[in-house]
Amino acid sequence: MYTSIFFSPTIRQKFFKLTLLSLLCGGASLAQAEDQPKVYLKQPMAAFSSQADDALLGNKYEKPVWNLHDSLHLPDWLALSVNQRTRYENLTGGFKANGGDQQIALQNDIWMQAQLGAFRFATEVMDSRAVGADAGSGVNNFMANTADFVQGYVSWVDKDLFGSHIGTEIKAGRQLMTLGSARLVSNPYYRNTPNTFTGARLRFLDGTQWQFNGFVTMPVVRFPSGTSPATANDILTDSHRFDQEATHTVFSGAFFEKSNIGYGVSGEVYMYNLNEADSWNNATRKRQYYTPGMRFYIKPAKGKFDFQTETMGQFGTVRYSSTPGGKDLMHQAWAQHADLGYTLDMPWSPRLMLEYDYASGSKQSGSAATTDQRFDPLYGVTVGDFGPTGIYAAIPRSNISSPGYKLNLAPRSDLQFTLQQRFVWLASASDCWGTVACSSSANAILYPTKTSGSYIGDQVGVTGRYDFNSSLNFDAGWFYLFKGQFAKQGTTTSGGSTTVPGLDTQYFYLQSQLRF
Repeated sequence: MYTSIFFSPTIRQKFFKLTLLSLLCGGASLAQAEDQPKVYLKQPMAAFSSQADDALLGNKYEKPVWNLHDSLHLPDWLALSVNQRTRYENLTGGFKANGGDQQIALQNDIWMQAQLGAFRFATEVMDSRAVGADAGSGVNNFMANTADFVQGYVSWVDKDLFGSHIGTEIKAGRQLMTLGSARLVSNPYYRNTPNTFTGARLRFLDGTQWQFNGFVTMPVVRFPSGTSPATANDILTDSHRFDQEATHTVFSGAFFEKSNIGYGVSGEVYMYNLNEADSWNNATRKRQYYTPGMRFYIKPAKGKFDFQTETMGQFGTVRYSSTPGGKDLMHQAWAQHADLGYTLDMPWSPRLMLEYDYASGSKQSGSAATTDQRFDPLYGVTVGDFGPTGIYAAIPRSNISSPGYKLNLAPRSDLQFTLQQRFVWLASASDCWGTVACSSSANAILYPTKTSGSYIGDQVGVTGRYDFNSSLNFDAGWFYLFKGQFAKQGTTTSGGSTTVPGLDTQYFYLQSQLRF
């Protein structure tokens, strides 16, 4: 009788739950274990609801305390969220050919998803504006893009494919993507407009043990597009044109990640392919790139060392307008990131991290060029490594050699501070500093002179974040660039004589994010 009772499904489940929780909690009682509050990741300061909801892994982010789903008593199969971010930016002592002095960046976003059995139908509309900018601010569609669909897809999900315990997701349509460290493929969470792609994506995963992503897409071109005065005027006057796919460009790739390869180390390996060609709505540099890479890391934990190393190669062909005859150049470039950190097991959880980044630059230019060595970060982000973009964006992941450090402090769970410093040199003193294309654009660039050297400068920054609750967050930052010889003596045009003023650069931002 007792044996049959013990082996009943209900009793057996409770027994195993009690045993497992007892082991995990070091002998603590079941009641004590269940009372432990769940720890959530902090959402970035951007519209993130669609990415927080993972069809296979669930939601690792805390549900907004103020939310439309509960307020409107919506059914469980329907998700609805609204995000609003306001950021004030101020820049003095510009270091580029064009540099805005201030703007208010507004980002408004609506996301909705219907789940019907194994299928999900989702759409997301975002409106991004740059209020207070002027014609001399170098405003572009990184900063502003009036209301448009950033996502519109259908996906099919099976969390146990053919009883194999392997989760599967197939997604088709316009979508956002973030892979791995986000250094090469990401939705730029600080920038005011996202990277979007139209195509198909396939995922397989085994819980938290491993995951595979494969995708074939066309990048979406944001309109208005270009760097002409007419385009800048269209953006400043909030002229509207729907974004469209670059129909002659294909961006594809495969990405595999494995947790705990050994000694707590996790790893990733990937290959991306960008095959670019001109279309009626998108003039290109005809980049034909293969970008392989690998990353190994241990996540930060109290009282332990952590590290990260990522190596990115790149080869293929590219064409620059400055190259005589517009000929294709062989492209061979690489980039490296490495960091080592330690978190003290004490109040405020101080974590000190030493880091280094390298991205190759070209050693030849003009008619003498036969090989392009300027690393192209594709659709990645830099804010996590180098600080804010917006109207600042001082350090690109191209033609740099930069050591630095960060100190993170968390006095409370809702309050965080970061102090960081970067020393920045050009990887190649004969190449430009600025946009990866090294062409005149709203983001601008500086060209070398005979006396400009390779030292860009020393960047110091302080940021702080306060979470009033899971719906309302505030963030502020101050960055100061002590200009080096290149930043003071580089010219704004190739072979020109116009130099940027030698005043150091100061950037400040204050932003709020509301989710409901």
